Amino acid sequence: MDAGEIKMKTCKRRPRAKGFTLLEMVMAITILALIVSSVTVGLRLASATIGRGEETAREAARLRAAVGLIERAVRSADPRPASAGRHSALLFAGENNSLRFLTAQSIAALGTGGSRLISFHEVAGPGGGLAVSTASPFRAEVWEGTEEPRILVPGAESVSFSYSAGPAGDGNWEWSPYWYMEERGGVPLAVRVEFVVSEGETSRRTSFVVSIMTANGAGI
Repeated sequence: MDAGEIKMKTCKRRPRAKGFTLLEMVMAITILALIVSSVTVGLRLASATIGRGEETAREAARLRAAVGLIERAVRSADPRPASAGRHSALLFAGENNSLRFLTAQSIAALGTGGSRLISFHEVAGPGGGLAVSTASPFRAEVWEGTEEPRILVPGAESVSFSYSAGPAGDGNWEWSPYWYMEERGGVPLAVRVEFVVSEGETSRRTSFVVSIMTANGAGI
C-alpha cells in the first residue's frame, strides 16, 4: 500500500464537521424575532386592557361616592326655616337645573359642621360637571348657590332635578320640575336626580331617586 492510498483512507475516517449554515441561522433569527414581537404585542394589549379596566373601576367608584354624598345631603334637608340675621327664611328651592336647601346635620364629606346651605348644580364647559356649593345659613337671603363649586361628577351634562309629593290617587308618582318651600309649605317626599356623562362616542345616563324624611318621619 503506497502513501496515496493511506492518505485517502485517513480522509475517509475523519468525521464530518457539524454546524448551522448561514441560511439556517437567518431563519432561526427570523422566527425568534417573530415570537418576541408577538409576545411583546400581547403584553402591551394585556397591559392596556388592565389599565382600561382599572380606570373604569375608578370612575365607577367615584360615581358611587358622588351619588352617596348627594343622597346623604338631600336626605338631611331641614324643613325648618333658615335663620338669616333677624329674619327666618324657608329654604328648599328646587329647580329643574339646580337644588338649594338647608341641611339638618353636618356632611363630613363636604367638610361641613352643623347646618349649612347646600346647592347642587351644573358647571358647564371644560372641567365642569355636576357640582356642589356650600355656605353659611346666615347667607340664606343673598346666597345664589353657585359660589366656589366643587365638581362631584366630572363631565356630567344635562343635569336635571325633579320633585314629588308622593303617589297620586291612582298610585303613580307625579314629578314636578320645580319645588319652592314657600309655596308648598314643606319639602318634597322625594327628589329625582339625572345626568349624562359622555365617554368618547358613547354616553352613560345616571338616574336615581332620594327620599327625604319629613317631620313626621315619613319617607319612601
